Amino acid sequence: MTRTHLPLGVALGSIGLPAREWLELARQLAALPIDRLWVWDHLLGRGDRATPVLESLALVSAALTANPELRVGTLVLDVTKRHPAVAAKAAATIAALAPGRFTLGLGAGGDAAEHEALEIPFGATEARIVALGDAIRVARELMEGDFAPRPAPRVEIVIAGDHPASIDLAARAADGWVAPVASFKDGRRALRAAAQRAGRPAAMPRAYVVQELSRSSTIAATPFGQNPVGWLAEWAGHGADVAIVTLRSAADVAELAELLAALR
Repeated sequence: MTRTHLPLGVALGSIGLPAREWLELARQLAALPIDRLWVWDHLLGRGDRATPVLESLALVSAALTANPELRVGTLVLDVTKRHPAVAAKAAATIAALAPGRFTLGLGAGGDAAEHEALEIPFGATEARIVALGDAIRVARELMEGDFAPRPAPRVEIVIAGDHPASIDLAARAADGWVAPVASFKDGRRALRAAAQRAGRPAAMPRAYVVQELSRSSTIAATPFGQNPVGWLAEWAGHGADVAIVTLRSAADVAELAELLAALR
């Protein structure tokens, strides 16, 4: 199909869905013309320990294995939750199993309550951004240096965050940068300026805009759902290279299929 609109990715929620249901929804999404499937990184269900929460790297591996044509990324892996070498080795292994289909999204962490509940150190913003830079460096060393496995083609690394230091880091060291609609426009301007100072090519890093979904909302009620053509054109005009919408249920996936059919 010839694409006539901004590429669209899908972030499928990992909280509240049983594992088999999540994997079935991933299978349905793999049949749709999406850019890739993105997986959130949560370990706890908003304070409720009884709510099922699925670990992101396990979901990425399962989705890639079950759907040979699907591209999958983490949105985003919190560097506060895993040792950088362990995260990088997992990423290298996943990428070696699914060459060219895995994107490593990294972020400095944004859920202090989850960390506190699980007794994981969170730290100040500045320290977490330093850790993010370290995670990028380690990931590059383990995936592009002399360590094995060494994935080919190279793994795209996407950085999330609207903090000036995160934006500057993405501009200098990442293949992509991702931010929600609320902060994307200002962040994208800062990103382009920082990338220019760093001597990066005009198209790098790629900019991803995310439409998040509240627990009480549906994809049909979002600005994208109300006017998908206009919404995608709007964000293309704001400099987005790829848009991402969030889904949380089977009903959302079914609605997305109808919306994408209208975009063809």
